[in-house]
Amino acid sequence: MDIINGERAIMNTNHKIKFLLENVSDLDFNIDDAEISYLIHGKTNDSYLLDFKKFKLVLRLNNKNSLNLGINRQNESLILQSLDKKNIVPNLVYMDNKYEFIIYEYIEGIELDLNKTDSEGRKKLLNLIESYQDIKIDLPKFNYFNHVSLYWKKIKEINLISDLRKNKMEAFLANLNNFQQSNWPALLTHHDLETNILVTDGGYKIIDWEYAGNGFHDFDRYSLGLIEGNEIIDDLIMVMNELWEEINYQN
Repeated sequence: MDIINGERAIMNTNHKIKFLLENVSDLDFNIDDAEISYLIHGKTNDSYLLDFKKFKLVLRLNNKNSLNLGINRQNESLILQSLDKKNIVPNLVYMDNKYEFIIYEYIEGIELDLNKTDSEGRKKLLNLIESYQDIKIDLPKFNYFNHVSLYWKKIKEINLISDLRKNKMEAFLANLNNFQQSNWPALLTHHDLETNILVTDGGYKIIDWEYAGNGFHDFDRYSLGLIEGNEIIDDLIMVMNELWEEINYQN
């Protein structure tokens, strides 16, 4: 029964992806030539390996719950196009105009383990962040207050919230609003680096830029522990992660 179910799952996957690509006219490959396999169930999206023997691609199916997760796919598209000439992301092959999926080159690598990253590796990570923050992208200043408030609103709609938690969140949001209104430098920020850096033969590569924007200039450095944080950023990272997990679990 397990073998039969596995074969059915493969057939369903192949059918789904081939159906998705059958009306895409500007691809320079034939999806029928690919062996399709499930690559990874990420925290936000599902990814599939397209193995054409001579080359491999990744097809990422975007989460249909993107808006509730605070994702702006148009912004992601602009960011990926701006980064495409940098040697820090996989080459972008295709992004559909409905933002249902993207296709990019498959890169052999392993996920970065920060606990095993030495001082030289940490210097390389700092240089990596500097390299993409040199890019100027025409996006507004990332609004952390609105982002967290969206999460909080969704959570209040689906869960009973204790008075203690409400009071703590209201106090945090008041502090976050003050921070948002302050004059901090806004530079390209990934916002989810910890699980999205691959160690490859060609150096570090970063994937999944869907939460990126012109954010607080040191957010990514704080999130990786490359510099000492401050209280509001430490709290912000913790709250964003906790609320995101709660929303994603409910959906």
